[in-house]
Amino acid sequence: MRKLFLITIILLISTLSFSQGWIHSGNFDPDSLKSITVSGKIISDSITMNGMYFLDVNRDNTPDYILIFGPYWYNPDSSLAVRPAVGDSIKITGGLFEGMNNYMPSIVVYNVNGNFWRSPFDSYWDDMGYNSMMGGYQHMDMGYSFGWNHDTLTKINLSGKILIDSTLIYKHYYLSINNDSIPDYYLNFGPPWYRPSSNISLPLSGENVSISGWEINTGISNMIIINKLNDQIWMDSTRINNNLGSGWIYKNMSQYMQFYSPFDTSNWIQFNPGWDQSGMMGGGMMYDSLYCQILETYPENVPDDSSQNIMAAFEVGVFYPNGENGMWQSSGMGGMMNFNSMVNFQFHFNNIQSNGFNINSNNLKVMYWDQQNYQWVNAQNALLNTADNTVSVSQNQVSNFYIVTADKVTGTGSSKNSIIRSFALKQNYPNPFNPSTTIIYSLKQDENITLKVYNILGKVVANLFNGNQKAGTYNVTFNASNMSSGVYFYQLKAGNFISTKKMVLLK
Repeated sequence: MRKLFLITIILLISTLSFSQGWIHSGNFDPDSLKSITVSGKIISDSITMNGMYFLDVNRDNTPDYILIFGPYWYNPDSSLAVRPAVGDSIKITGGLFEGMNNYMPSIVVYNVNGNFWRSPFDSYWDDMGYNSMMGGYQHMDMGYSFGWNHDTLTKINLSGKILIDSTLIYKHYYLSINNDSIPDYYLNFGPPWYRPSSNISLPLSGENVSISGWEINTGISNMIIINKLNDQIWMDSTRINNNLGSGWIYKNMSQYMQFYSPFDTSNWIQFNPGWDQSGMMGGGMMYDSLYCQILETYPENVPDDSSQNIMAAFEVGVFYPNGENGMWQSSGMGGMMNFNSMVNFQFHFNNIQSNGFNINSNNLKVMYWDQQNYQWVNAQNALLNTADNTVSVSQNQVSNFYIVTADKVTGTGSSKNSIIRSFALKQNYPNPFNPSTTIIYSLKQDENITLKVYNILGKVVANLFNGNQKAGTYNVTFNASNMSSGVYFYQLKAGNFISTKKMVLLK
Protein backbone atom coordinates (compact mmCIF):
# COMPACT_ATOMS: atom_id res chain seq x y z
CA MET A 1 0.00 0.00 0.00
CA ARG A 2 2.81 2.43 0.85
CA LYS A 3 4.43 1.88 -2.56
CA LEU A 4 1.11 2.55 -4.26
CA PHE A 5 0.64 5.62 -2.08
CA LEU A 6 4.06 7.02 -3.04
CA ILE A 7 3.43 6.42 -6.75
CA THR A 8 0.09 8.21 -6.45
CA ILE A 9 1.71 11.14 -4.63
CA ILE A 10 4.42 11.43 -7.29
CA LEU A 11 1.79 11.40 -10.05
CA LEU A 12 -0.30 13.94 -8.18
CA ILE A 13 2.51 16.40 -7.59
CA SER A 14 3.89 16.05 -11.11
CA THR A 15 0.54 17.17 -12.53
CA LEU A 16 0.08 20.22 -10.34
CA SER A 17 0.27 23.76 -11.70
CA PHE A 18 0.11 26.54 -9.15
CA SER A 19 -1.24 30.02 -9.75
CA GLN A 20 1.48 32.31 -8.45
CA GLY A 21 1.66 35.87 -7.18
CA TRP A 22 4.79 37.12 -5.42
CA ILE A 23 4.45 39.41 -2.39
CA HIS A 24 6.24 42.73 -3.07
CA SER A 25 6.47 44.68 0.19
CA GLY A 26 2.72 44.71 0.68
CA ASN A 27 1.96 46.05 -2.79
CA PHE A 28 1.19 42.71 -4.37
CA ASP A 29 -1.36 40.00 -3.71
CA PRO A 30 -0.03 36.88 -1.99
CA ASP A 31 0.17 33.55 -3.71
CA SER A 32 -3.19 31.92 -4.34
CA LEU A 33 -2.00 29.02 -2.21
CA LYS A 34 -2.62 29.63 1.49
CA SER A 35 0.55 30.78 3.25
CA ILE A 36 1.63 28.44 6.03
CA THR A 37 4.56 28.12 8.45
CA VAL A 38 5.27 24.75 10.08
CA SER A 39 8.10 23.12 12.01
CA GLY A 40 8.99 19.46 12.12
CA LYS A 41 11.45 16.72 11.27
CA ILE A 42 12.39 15.34 7.88
CA ILE A 43 11.66 11.62 7.98
CA SER A 44 12.07 10.58 4.34
CA ASP A 45 13.76 11.80 1.18
CA SER A 46 13.02 8.75 -0.94
CA ILE A 47 11.55 10.87 -3.75
CA THR A 48 13.84 13.91 -3.56
CA MET A 49 14.77 13.65 -7.26
CA ASN A 50 11.37 15.27 -7.74
CA GLY A 51 12.20 17.89 -5.12
CA MET A 52 9.92 16.41 -2.45
CA TYR A 53 10.43 15.44 1.17
CA PHE A 54 8.18 14.15 3.96
CA LEU A 55 7.79 16.32 7.08
CA ASP A 56 6.68 15.00 10.47
CA VAL A 57 5.34 17.86 12.62
CA ASN A 58 4.15 15.93 15.67
CA ARG A 59 7.15 13.63 16.09
CA ASP A 60 5.26 10.37 15.66
CA ASN A 61 7.46 9.25 12.73
CA THR A 62 4.49 9.59 10.35
CA PRO A 63 4.51 12.10 7.47
CA ASP A 64 2.14 15.07 7.81
CA TYR A 65 3.19 17.14 4.76
CA ILE A 66 4.97 16.72 1.46
CA LEU A 67 7.54 19.49 0.96
CA ILE A 68 8.16 20.57 -2.64
CA PHE A 69 11.59 22.17 -3.10
CA GLY A 70 11.63 22.28 -6.89
CA PRO A 71 13.89 20.25 -9.21
CA TYR A 72 16.79 18.32 -7.68
CA TRP A 73 19.37 20.78 -8.99
CA TYR A 74 17.69 23.96 -7.74
CA ASN A 75 19.43 25.96 -5.01
CA PRO A 76 18.94 29.66 -4.29
CA ASP A 77 21.68 32.02 -5.42
CA SER A 78 20.73 34.78 -2.99
CA SER A 79 20.57 33.07 0.42
CA LEU A 80 22.24 30.49 2.64
CA ALA A 81 19.27 28.10 2.58
CA VAL A 82 20.13 24.46 1.83
CA ARG A 83 18.08 21.35 1.22
CA PRO A 84 17.41 19.36 4.38
CA ALA A 85 18.62 15.86 5.17
CA VAL A 86 16.73 13.02 6.82
CA GLY A 87 16.55 13.69 10.54
CA ASP A 88 16.88 17.49 10.24
CA SER A 89 14.56 19.64 12.31
CA ILE A 90 13.43 22.55 10.14
CA LYS A 91 10.98 25.42 9.95
CA ILE A 92 9.25 25.89 6.58
CA THR A 93 7.19 28.74 5.12
CA GLY A 94 5.41 28.12 1.85
CA GLY A 95 2.19 27.78 -0.10
CA LEU A 96 -0.20 25.13 1.17
CA PHE A 97 -1.97 22.85 -1.27
CA GLU A 98 -4.66 21.08 0.74
CA GLY A 99 -4.84 17.30 0.53
CA MET A 100 -7.67 15.82 -1.48
CA ASN A 101 -9.18 12.35 -1.60
CA ASN A 102 -7.56 11.61 1.79
CA TYR A 103 -4.02 12.34 0.56
CA MET A 104 -1.74 14.43 2.74
CA PRO A 105 -1.33 18.18 2.05
CA SER A 106 1.69 19.60 0.24
CA ILE A 107 3.74 22.76 0.79
CA VAL A 108 5.56 24.55 -2.03
CA VAL A 109 8.62 25.81 -0.12
CA TYR A 110 9.46 29.54 -0.18
CA ASN A 111 11.53 29.89 3.01
CA VAL A 112 13.72 27.46 5.00
CA ASN A 113 14.75 28.22 8.60
CA GLY A 114 14.25 31.93 8.00
CA ASN A 115 16.23 31.97 4.75
CA PHE A 116 14.80 32.69 1.29
CA TRP A 117 14.42 29.57 -0.87
CA ARG A 118 12.55 30.67 -3.97
CA SER A 119 9.93 33.00 -5.38
CA PRO A 120 6.74 31.19 -6.35
CA PHE A 121 6.30 33.52 -9.33
CA ASP A 122 9.15 35.11 -11.22
CA SER A 123 8.80 37.20 -14.37
CA TYR A 124 12.15 35.79 -15.43
CA TRP A 125 12.39 37.25 -18.94
CA ASP A 126 12.40 40.75 -17.39
CA ASP A 127 14.45 39.82 -14.32
CA MET A 128 17.73 41.20 -15.66
CA GLY A 129 19.31 41.78 -12.24
CA TYR A 130 20.63 45.00 -10.81
CA ASN A 131 19.69 48.42 -12.10
CA SER A 132 22.51 50.76 -13.00
CA MET A 133 23.24 52.48 -9.71
CA MET A 134 20.49 52.56 -7.10
CA GLY A 135 18.71 49.62 -5.48
CA GLY A 136 19.12 45.85 -5.31
CA TYR A 137 17.68 42.71 -6.82
CA GLN A 138 14.67 43.39 -8.99
CA HIS A 139 12.58 40.57 -7.54
CA MET A 140 12.50 42.29 -4.15
CA ASP A 141 10.48 45.53 -4.07
CA MET A 142 12.02 47.53 -6.91
CA GLY A 143 10.14 46.02 -9.83
CA TYR A 144 11.89 44.72 -12.93
CA SER A 145 13.19 47.92 -14.55
CA PHE A 146 16.97 47.61 -14.68
CA GLY A 147 17.98 51.08 -15.92
CA TRP A 148 20.93 51.28 -18.27
CA ASN A 149 22.72 48.33 -16.67
CA HIS A 150 22.84 46.34 -19.93
CA ASP A 151 24.05 49.00 -22.35
CA THR A 152 26.56 46.56 -23.84
CA LEU A 153 25.62 42.97 -24.66
CA THR A 154 27.92 40.05 -25.38
CA LYS A 155 26.96 37.56 -28.13
CA ILE A 156 27.54 33.94 -27.17
CA ASN A 157 27.25 30.51 -28.85
CA LEU A 158 26.77 27.36 -26.78
CA SER A 159 25.70 23.72 -26.98
CA GLY A 160 24.30 21.57 -24.21
CA LYS A 161 21.34 19.79 -22.67
CA ILE A 162 18.04 21.43 -21.78
CA LEU A 163 16.90 21.31 -18.14
CA ILE A 164 13.38 22.47 -17.26
CA ASP A 165 11.99 23.60 -13.92
CA SER A 166 8.26 22.86 -14.17
CA THR A 167 7.50 23.40 -10.48
CA LEU A 168 6.12 26.88 -11.11
CA ILE A 169 3.14 27.74 -13.29
CA TYR A 170 5.37 28.69 -16.23
CA LYS A 171 8.36 26.53 -17.10
CA HIS A 172 11.85 27.90 -16.61
CA TYR A 173 14.53 26.73 -19.05
CA TYR A 174 18.20 26.11 -18.31
CA LEU A 175 21.23 24.83 -20.22
CA SER A 176 23.80 22.35 -18.93
CA ILE A 177 26.95 22.55 -21.06
CA ASN A 178 29.15 19.91 -19.38
CA ASN A 179 26.79 16.92 -19.30
CA ASP A 180 26.42 16.91 -15.49
CA SER A 181 22.68 17.75 -15.49
CA ILE A 182 23.37 20.90 -13.46
CA PRO A 183 22.31 24.26 -14.97
CA ASP A 184 25.05 26.56 -16.19
CA TYR A 185 22.86 29.19 -17.90
CA TYR A 186 19.37 30.55 -17.52
CA LEU A 187 17.66 30.63 -20.94
CA ASN A 188 15.41 33.59 -21.69
CA PHE A 189 12.94 32.63 -24.42
CA GLY A 190 10.68 35.57 -23.61
CA PRO A 191 7.20 35.49 -22.09
CA PRO A 192 5.14 32.31 -22.49
CA TRP A 193 2.91 33.97 -25.07
CA TYR A 194 5.85 34.92 -27.32
CA ARG A 195 6.00 33.01 -30.60
CA PRO A 196 8.84 33.35 -33.13
CA SER A 197 8.00 34.07 -36.75
CA SER A 198 9.91 30.92 -37.71
CA ASN A 199 7.25 28.82 -35.89
CA ILE A 200 9.87 26.67 -34.17
CA SER A 201 8.92 25.17 -30.81
CA LEU A 202 10.45 25.40 -27.36
CA PRO A 203 12.92 22.58 -26.62
CA LEU A 204 12.07 19.52 -24.54
CA SER A 205 13.66 18.49 -21.26
CA GLY A 206 16.86 16.51 -21.91
CA GLU A 207 17.09 17.70 -25.53
CA ASN A 208 20.57 18.49 -26.84
CA VAL A 209 20.55 21.91 -28.49
CA SER A 210 22.77 24.60 -29.89
CA ILE A 211 21.91 28.19 -29.07
CA SER A 212 23.17 31.67 -29.73
CA GLY A 213 22.14 34.81 -27.94
CA TRP A 214 23.13 37.70 -25.73
CA GLU A 215 24.72 36.93 -22.37
CA ILE A 216 23.68 38.95 -19.32
CA ASN A 217 24.99 38.63 -15.79
CA THR A 218 21.89 39.38 -13.73
CA GLY A 219 23.79 39.50 -10.45
CA ILE A 220 22.45 36.11 -9.38
CA SER A 221 22.85 34.02 -12.54
CA ASN A 222 24.11 34.05 -16.11
CA MET A 223 21.20 34.57 -18.50
CA ILE A 224 21.11 34.18 -22.26
CA ILE A 225 18.47 36.00 -24.29
CA ILE A 226 17.89 33.56 -27.14
CA ASN A 227 18.58 34.70 -30.68
CA LYS A 228 18.85 31.31 -32.43
CA LEU A 229 17.80 27.81 -31.41
CA ASN A 230 19.41 25.00 -33.42
CA ASP A 231 20.41 27.54 -36.10
CA GLN A 232 16.84 28.78 -36.51
CA ILE A 233 15.83 32.32 -35.63
CA TRP A 234 14.01 32.56 -32.30
CA MET A 235 14.13 36.33 -31.94
CA ASP A 236 15.28 38.70 -34.66
CA SER A 237 18.48 40.48 -33.61
CA THR A 238 17.04 43.78 -34.83
CA ARG A 239 14.68 43.67 -31.85
CA ILE A 240 17.67 43.98 -29.50
CA ASN A 241 19.78 47.08 -29.29
CA ASN A 242 22.48 47.71 -26.72
CA ASN A 243 19.90 49.07 -24.30
CA LEU A 244 17.27 46.33 -24.72
CA GLY A 245 14.80 48.79 -26.21
CA SER A 246 15.24 51.59 -23.65
CA GLY A 247 17.15 54.87 -23.76
CA TRP A 248 17.56 58.56 -22.85
CA ILE A 249 15.36 61.59 -23.41
CA TYR A 250 16.85 65.10 -23.21
CA LYS A 251 15.45 68.45 -22.14
CA ASN A 252 16.13 70.23 -25.42
CA MET A 253 15.39 67.39 -27.85
CA SER A 254 13.65 68.48 -31.04
CA GLN A 255 11.94 65.22 -32.03
CA TYR A 256 10.13 62.43 -30.23
CA MET A 257 11.94 59.46 -28.70
CA GLN A 258 10.31 56.02 -28.72
CA PHE A 259 11.28 53.00 -26.62
CA TYR A 260 9.86 49.48 -26.75
CA SER A 261 9.69 46.33 -24.67
CA PRO A 262 12.47 43.85 -25.55
CA PHE A 263 10.35 40.97 -26.86
CA ASP A 264 7.67 42.96 -28.66
CA THR A 265 8.45 46.16 -30.56
CA SER A 266 4.68 46.82 -30.83
CA ASN A 267 4.72 47.72 -27.12
CA TRP A 268 6.21 51.18 -26.87
CA ILE A 269 6.31 54.46 -25.00
CA GLN A 270 6.93 57.75 -26.84
CA PHE A 271 8.18 60.97 -25.24
CA ASN A 272 7.68 64.24 -27.10
CA PRO A 273 9.64 67.52 -27.13
CA GLY A 274 8.82 69.88 -24.27
CA TRP A 275 8.55 67.07 -21.70
CA ASP A 276 10.84 68.90 -19.19
CA GLN A 277 9.74 70.46 -15.87
CA SER A 278 8.47 67.10 -14.70
CA GLY A 279 8.24 65.77 -11.19
CA MET A 280 7.09 62.89 -9.08
CA MET A 281 3.41 63.23 -8.24
CA GLY A 282 3.54 66.88 -9.32
CA GLY A 283 6.66 67.64 -7.29
CA GLY A 284 9.59 69.75 -8.34
CA MET A 285 12.33 67.20 -9.11
CA MET A 286 13.65 68.45 -12.45
CA TYR A 287 16.41 66.95 -14.58
CA ASP A 288 17.81 67.69 -18.01
CA SER A 289 17.76 64.01 -19.00
CA LEU A 290 15.90 60.83 -18.05
CA TYR A 291 16.42 57.17 -18.90
CA CYS A 292 13.17 55.40 -19.87
CA GLN A 293 12.00 51.80 -20.12
CA ILE A 294 8.78 49.89 -20.71
CA LEU A 295 8.62 46.20 -19.84
CA GLU A 296 5.83 43.69 -20.25
CA THR A 297 5.31 41.44 -17.23
CA TYR A 298 2.97 38.84 -15.80
CA PRO A 299 -0.43 40.22 -14.73
CA GLU A 300 0.30 38.74 -11.29
CA ASN A 301 3.30 41.07 -10.93
CA VAL A 302 1.24 44.26 -10.76
CA PRO A 303 -0.64 45.64 -7.74
CA ASP A 304 -4.12 44.39 -6.88
CA ASP A 305 -4.23 42.08 -9.90
CA SER A 306 -7.23 40.15 -8.54
CA SER A 307 -9.55 43.15 -8.97
CA GLN A 308 -9.25 43.19 -12.77
CA ASN A 309 -9.41 40.69 -15.63
CA ILE A 310 -5.90 41.56 -16.83
CA MET A 311 -4.81 40.38 -20.26
CA ALA A 312 -1.51 42.28 -20.53
CA ALA A 313 0.52 44.18 -17.92
CA PHE A 314 3.36 46.66 -18.22
CA GLU A 315 5.89 48.34 -15.96
CA VAL A 316 7.34 51.77 -16.79
CA GLY A 317 10.70 52.83 -15.41
CA VAL A 318 11.97 56.43 -15.55
CA PHE A 319 15.48 56.82 -14.16
CA TYR A 320 17.22 60.00 -13.01
CA PRO A 321 20.87 60.60 -14.04
CA ASN A 322 22.01 59.26 -10.64
CA GLY A 323 20.38 55.89 -11.42
CA GLU A 324 17.37 56.24 -9.13
CA ASN A 325 14.03 55.13 -10.55
CA GLY A 326 11.64 58.08 -10.28
CA MET A 327 8.73 55.65 -10.10
CA TRP A 328 9.82 54.18 -6.80
CA GLN A 329 9.05 57.04 -4.39
CA SER A 330 9.57 56.63 -0.66
CA SER A 331 7.00 53.82 -0.50
CA GLY A 332 8.67 51.72 -3.19
CA MET A 333 6.97 50.91 -6.47
CA GLY A 334 3.82 52.40 -7.92
CA GLY A 335 4.65 56.09 -8.34
CA MET A 336 3.74 58.63 -11.01
CA MET A 337 5.54 61.42 -12.84
CA ASN A 338 4.09 64.50 -14.55
CA PHE A 339 5.34 65.73 -17.93
CA ASN A 340 4.72 69.02 -19.74
CA SER A 341 3.97 67.29 -23.05
CA MET A 342 1.84 64.27 -23.81
CA VAL A 343 3.42 60.83 -23.52
CA ASN A 344 2.09 58.29 -26.01
CA PHE A 345 1.71 54.57 -25.33
CA GLN A 346 0.94 51.61 -27.54
CA PHE A 347 0.17 48.24 -25.95
CA HIS A 348 0.02 45.07 -28.00
CA PHE A 349 -1.53 41.68 -27.32
CA ASN A 350 -1.67 38.48 -29.36
CA ASN A 351 -4.30 35.80 -29.73
CA ILE A 352 -2.62 33.59 -27.16
CA GLN A 353 -3.22 36.26 -24.54
CA SER A 354 -6.74 37.19 -25.61
CA ASN A 355 -7.87 33.57 -25.85
CA GLY A 356 -6.02 32.49 -22.73
CA PHE A 357 -7.56 35.24 -20.63
CA ASN A 358 -11.01 34.97 -22.26
CA ILE A 359 -10.99 38.61 -23.30
CA ASN A 360 -14.02 40.27 -24.86
CA SER A 361 -12.31 42.79 -27.16
CA ASN A 362 -15.52 44.78 -27.57
CA ASN A 363 -14.95 46.46 -24.20
CA LEU A 364 -11.17 46.56 -24.08
CA LYS A 365 -9.65 49.32 -21.93
CA VAL A 366 -6.35 50.59 -20.55
CA MET A 367 -5.97 51.31 -16.85
CA TYR A 368 -3.10 52.78 -14.82
CA TRP A 369 -2.19 52.33 -11.17
CA ASP A 370 -2.93 55.17 -8.72
CA GLN A 371 -0.75 54.36 -5.72
CA GLN A 372 -2.07 57.24 -3.59
CA ASN A 373 -5.61 55.89 -3.72
CA TYR A 374 -4.52 52.26 -4.21
CA GLN A 375 -6.75 51.60 -7.20
CA TRP A 376 -6.78 51.11 -10.97
CA VAL A 377 -8.01 54.13 -12.96
CA ASN A 378 -9.35 54.16 -16.53
CA ALA A 379 -7.07 55.88 -19.03
CA GLN A 380 -9.25 58.23 -21.05
CA ASN A 381 -9.66 58.12 -24.84
CA ALA A 382 -7.92 54.78 -25.40
CA LEU A 383 -7.96 53.81 -29.10
CA LEU A 384 -8.33 50.15 -30.11
CA ASN A 385 -6.96 48.82 -33.39
CA THR A 386 -8.55 45.40 -33.86
CA ALA A 387 -6.57 44.71 -37.04
CA ASP A 388 -3.23 45.00 -35.23
CA ASN A 389 -4.39 43.95 -31.74
CA THR A 390 -3.12 47.19 -30.24
CA VAL A 391 -4.57 49.82 -27.94
CA SER A 392 -3.13 53.35 -27.67
CA VAL A 393 -3.43 56.09 -25.08
CA SER A 394 -1.85 59.51 -24.41
CA GLN A 395 -1.26 61.10 -20.99
CA ASN A 396 0.97 63.74 -19.46
CA GLN A 397 0.92 61.90 -16.12
CA VAL A 398 2.82 58.62 -16.40
CA SER A 399 2.24 55.73 -14.00
CA ASN A 400 4.56 52.93 -12.96
CA PHE A 401 2.01 50.29 -14.05
CA TYR A 402 -0.46 49.88 -16.94
CA ILE A 403 -2.82 47.04 -17.76
CA VAL A 404 -4.96 46.07 -20.74
CA THR A 405 -8.19 44.59 -19.45
CA ALA A 406 -11.77 43.80 -20.45
CA ASP A 407 -14.75 41.77 -19.35
CA LYS A 408 -14.45 38.02 -19.77
CA VAL A 409 -16.16 36.07 -22.50
CA THR A 410 -19.04 34.26 -20.83
CA GLY A 411 -21.53 31.55 -21.68
CA THR A 412 -21.35 28.82 -24.29
CA GLY A 413 -21.11 29.72 -27.95
CA SER A 414 -19.22 29.25 -31.14
CA SER A 415 -17.17 31.42 -33.44
CA LYS A 416 -17.24 30.85 -37.20
CA ASN A 417 -15.39 33.95 -38.34
CA SER A 418 -12.18 32.06 -39.07
CA ILE A 419 -11.33 28.77 -40.71
CA ILE A 420 -10.73 26.02 -38.14
CA ARG A 421 -8.03 23.75 -39.53
CA SER A 422 -7.88 21.15 -36.75
CA PHE A 423 -9.57 19.84 -33.64
CA ALA A 424 -8.13 21.46 -30.51
CA LEU A 425 -8.70 21.53 -26.76
CA LYS A 426 -7.17 24.54 -25.01
CA GLN A 427 -6.00 24.94 -21.44
CA ASN A 428 -8.75 26.14 -19.15
CA TYR A 429 -8.57 29.62 -17.66
CA PRO A 430 -8.16 30.49 -14.91
CA ASN A 431 -6.15 27.54 -13.67
CA PRO A 432 -6.10 26.95 -10.72
CA PHE A 433 -9.68 28.18 -10.31
CA ASN A 434 -12.37 28.73 -7.69
CA PRO A 435 -15.15 27.94 -8.28
CA SER A 436 -15.55 28.32 -12.07
CA THR A 437 -13.31 28.16 -15.13
CA THR A 438 -13.72 28.37 -18.90
CA ILE A 439 -12.83 25.57 -21.34
CA ILE A 440 -12.34 26.45 -25.02
CA TYR A 441 -12.22 23.94 -27.87
CA SER A 442 -12.32 23.99 -31.68
CA LEU A 443 -13.90 21.64 -34.20
CA LYS A 444 -12.69 21.62 -37.81
CA GLN A 445 -15.89 19.90 -38.99
CA ASP A 446 -19.35 18.93 -37.77
CA GLU A 447 -18.95 16.12 -35.28
CA ASN A 448 -20.51 14.20 -32.39
CA ILE A 449 -18.55 15.18 -29.31
CA THR A 450 -18.38 14.58 -25.58
CA LEU A 451 -16.76 16.92 -23.06
CA LYS A 452 -16.36 15.38 -19.62
CA VAL A 453 -14.57 16.13 -16.34
CA TYR A 454 -12.87 13.36 -14.35
CA ASN A 455 -11.39 13.26 -10.87
CA ILE A 456 -7.90 11.89 -10.19
CA LEU A 457 -9.35 8.36 -9.76
CA GLY A 458 -10.82 8.45 -13.27
CA LYS A 459 -14.45 8.86 -12.21
CA VAL A 460 -16.67 11.16 -14.31
CA VAL A 461 -17.76 14.07 -12.13
CA ALA A 462 -19.35 16.28 -14.80
CA ASN A 463 -20.76 15.90 -18.32
CA LEU A 464 -20.35 19.30 -19.99
CA PHE A 465 -21.61 18.34 -23.47
CA ASN A 466 -22.76 15.25 -25.31
CA GLY A 467 -24.11 15.57 -28.84
CA ASN A 468 -23.52 16.95 -32.30
CA GLN A 469 -21.88 20.35 -32.88
CA LYS A 470 -21.04 22.24 -36.03
CA ALA A 471 -17.51 23.30 -36.95
CA GLY A 472 -16.33 26.29 -34.91
CA THR A 473 -14.78 27.39 -31.64
CA TYR A 474 -16.74 26.92 -28.43
CA ASN A 475 -16.29 27.97 -24.82
CA VAL A 476 -17.94 26.27 -21.85
CA THR A 477 -18.02 27.47 -18.26
CA PHE A 478 -17.42 24.72 -15.70
CA ASN A 479 -18.69 25.51 -12.19
CA ALA A 480 -17.20 23.35 -9.43
CA SER A 481 -18.80 25.06 -6.42
CA ASN A 482 -20.08 21.72 -5.13
CA MET A 483 -16.76 19.90 -5.56
CA SER A 484 -13.75 19.61 -3.28
CA SER A 485 -10.27 21.02 -3.96
CA GLY A 486 -8.09 18.81 -6.07
CA VAL A 487 -6.69 17.87 -9.46
CA TYR A 488 -9.23 17.17 -12.20
CA PHE A 489 -8.99 16.25 -15.87
CA TYR A 490 -11.23 17.35 -18.72
CA GLN A 491 -11.44 15.36 -21.94
CA LEU A 492 -12.77 16.17 -25.39
CA LYS A 493 -13.75 13.36 -27.75
CA ALA A 494 -14.68 14.36 -31.31
CA GLY A 495 -14.79 11.41 -33.68
CA ASN A 496 -11.31 9.87 -33.57
CA PHE A 497 -9.87 12.96 -31.86
CA ILE A 498 -9.23 12.66 -28.09
CA SER A 499 -7.49 15.27 -25.96
CA THR A 500 -7.19 15.47 -22.16
CA LYS A 501 -5.91 18.32 -20.00
CA LYS A 502 -5.56 18.82 -16.27
CA MET A 503 -6.92 21.59 -14.07
CA VAL A 504 -6.69 22.39 -10.37
CA LEU A 505 -9.56 23.49 -8.15
CA LEU A 506 -8.33 25.49 -5.12
CA LYS A 507 -10.80 26.57 -2.45
